[in-house]
Amino acid sequence: MENMLKELIDILENQAKLFRSLLDILAIEKKAVVSAKLDAVNSARIQKEAILALIHAGDEKRKDMVKKISDRLGCPQGLTLTQLAQHVEVPFSLKLVHCAADISSLVQDIHRENEVNKSLLTHSLKLVRSSINLLVQMMTPSPVYFRTGKMYQGEICGAVLSSNV
Repeated sequence: MENMLKELIDILENQAKLFRSLLDILAIEKKAVVSAKLDAVNSARIQKEAILALIHAGDEKRKDMVKKISDRLGCPQGLTLTQLAQHVEVPFSLKLVHCAADISSLVQDIHRENEVNKSLLTHSLKLVRSSINLLVQMMTPSPVYFRTGKMYQGEICGAVLSSNV
């Protein structure tokens, strides 16, 4: 039982490290968005995807280990770390509660940073759209009025964006 608890704590500590590195990447992404460095934003996205894949793999390990420990203790399935801590000895229970609190705090920080980055990206997208609208308006010729009073608006020619990404 001790070995399984030690392994679970190792998994949780590794998850916390991954969450901290994700938080660092989000800070890098925010700087890249503010300074409008597309390459840095793309690099941050790739790093986030890699970290998230590792987090998901660790989460599966955590679920499996909690299931094994729950089965061994005769507890119901789907226990949280705090609930599991109530069923194990003192040094392990304290460590589990500490890991759960640490991960919970990190997840809240990540959520907050992600919301900030989302709002920055949304604002940047609005600025790009307004720039495109301005360019389209500049490309549209002035209306021509005919003797009949009808107006010819002209045609918009050319393309502002290419289809290549």
